[in-house]
Amino acid sequence: MKTALLLCASHNDLGLIRSLRKLGYYIITTGNTPNLTGQILCDEYIQADYSNKELILKIARDRAVDAICQCCNDFGVYTASYVAEAIGLPGYDSYETTLLLHNKDKFKSFAKLHRIPGPRSESFLDQEDAAFYLHSVKYPIIVKPVDASAGKGILRANTYDEAIGAVNNAFAASKSKRIVIEPFIEGSQHGFCTFLINQRVVAHCSNNEYSFLNPYRVEIDTFPADNHVQVSELIIKEIEKIASLLHLKDGIFHLQYIFDGKDIFIIEVMRRILGNMYHVPGNLLTGIDWEYWETRAKCGLSCSTFPNAVFQEGFFAYKAILSDCPGVIQSIDVLEKYKKYLCGSFLIHDTGYTIENNKSNPIGFLFFMFPSRKTMDSILLENYSNDIIVMKEMQ
Repeated sequence: MKTALLLCASHNDLGLIRSLRKLGYYIITTGNTPNLTGQILCDEYIQADYSNKELILKIARDRAVDAICQCCNDFGVYTASYVAEAIGLPGYDSYETTLLLHNKDKFKSFAKLHRIPGPRSESFLDQEDAAFYLHSVKYPIIVKPVDASAGKGILRANTYDEAIGAVNNAFAASKSKRIVIEPFIEGSQHGFCTFLINQRVVAHCSNNEYSFLNPYRVEIDTFPADNHVQVSELIIKEIEKIASLLHLKDGIFHLQYIFDGKDIFIIEVMRRILGNMYHVPGNLLTGIDWEYWETRAKCGLSCSTFPNAVFQEGFFAYKAILSDCPGVIQSIDVLEKYKKYLCGSFLIHDTGYTIENNKSNPIGFLFFMFPSRKTMDSILLENYSNDIIVMKEMQ
């Protein structure tokens, strides 16, 4: 039996675990946190920080793994690419390319050089340099760490004083102590997930992104994107341009973009499965199993039997279950208005669990199927509710 090293086993990695099992691998998983949701489904758990590239490389060598499978985290992508390059495992872009795509400053420099549409940003290694630059910008701006996810460390600033606080916040959140500052672009925010084979897009999945409790963490995605017919051809052209320039391997290529009603602005790209269990509605929308094909690609297996025609059909969505305040979960009750359209749910935490960072720590997810976009928007957005959870405040 072949062995695969999976770098994490969180709720977001369940599709990878299912796919590795389907493909017949003995699954070793790592991570700092014991008893994550997916660990019981794996064959072995080694407690190890998957962002520690040399430690994971040693484990991969010691266990003579046949494949390494990244997780739903950028640091997992870095490590998987590094290990694959070091010991000759298939399925990954070069480590240098991986760093370029997954670090906002590196990608934005690349995008500027090759005229890929996006906000023109400046990157900084020093807080004093960033503070000096703030005197010359046109407000509002947005400040981001280059290497954080789920909205961590991101703030909009409308004035110089707000910008100083945003810079300090971004540096604190950045593991590499690097940030970017860019114009704040007014418009709607969207996701566009594609699958590449031979540097060509063979399938895509689009969505609208909405943030309510936390403006920098996506809470609701509705599928497909309102503007997907209008912008898909342009976005696919840009993705295939990137894939050709960087000689990208087969697999998922996802990006986020802002649409101002006329132009698209690509704000972030990544080569991994998405958080918030994104591929549950994504699979329903397109009729393909994105995590299965991503697993095949990352294990170096052929994707030659990938479906020839993939369409976006229907109206689907997910909603992250978030609490309005920190505290202990007392009850979780699905609202009556949701039940008619609910097609699945997943709880990460249950009653009795203490939530400290309520705006960033989801309690679970609800998945929906709607008869029309009008109904979907009415239920989830126009009549937005966040009273699924009853909390007891911490003493």
